[in-house]
Amino acid sequence: MNTLRSKQTGFTLLELLVVGGISSVLIGILLPALSASRHAAMALECKTKLRTVTMNFIEFADVSNNRGRGDSDRYGPRRFRLEDFQESIYQIDEFWAGTGGERVAMKGAEQSMMCPAGAGHLERRASIPCSSGAIGPQANVSVAFNKRLETRTRLINNRPIRATAYPTDKILQYPDVPLVLDADGGEAAGRDLLPYYTAPPIVNDKAIDIYEDGRYWFPSFRHRSQSNVGFVGGHVLSSSHPGTEPWWKWDYQPDP
Repeated sequence: MNTLRSKQTGFTLLELLVVGGISSVLIGILLPALSASRHAAMALECKTKLRTVTMNFIEFADVSNNRGRGDSDRYGPRRFRLEDFQESIYQIDEFWAGTGGERVAMKGAEQSMMCPAGAGHLERRASIPCSSGAIGPQANVSVAFNKRLETRTRLINNRPIRATAYPTDKILQYPDVPLVLDADGGEAAGRDLLPYYTAPPIVNDKAIDIYEDGRYWFPSFRHRSQSNVGFVGGHVLSSSHPGTEPWWKWDYQPDP
């Protein structure tokens, strides 16, 4: 009679439970770290994109710019419209890159005006300006410009009236003026507003302002409750209260 006993192979139930428990603990430790790394990477990419926009703006605003400002060339060598700079970044209207009449899908990896943590789908349309809806779906717009650089407040008989803003190269003397920031296109669309421009009310300011009701303020806080803001000076900062930071010159508007 063979008294040799086959050796036991495989894991016991207890061993499997121990391995499973250890795996769960490791996953619990690693997932938050991986998530934090992913969010940090997207925040860094967003800041890099906004810095690219600010550097392009510096070149666009410089009086020695010889690349042309599109429709703004009609205003002379110094004055320009923010919308024309915006269109140069999006490559729409007079800056169109593509064949006429097209709707072209925009790739986030190639477009500085698309936050990596925002909605993933945008398209640009030929032959119309940004203010007519050349970029959409509007609810997916994730980056907006400072609206006070596009529409200024004009006082007539102490009443605030909307007036077109014409920045000049003089704006480059004010590096702490916000230029571009994370925005919530969905919130703007819900208010029946174009999402391309946003501006906060000025807190503790006695001056009458067309933005004092806060209707045009729709920043996004998609980077761990922070909003990224690019400035005229070329730098990019983050804040959970971007409309009330003490040294950010939201009250600046171009001279008449």
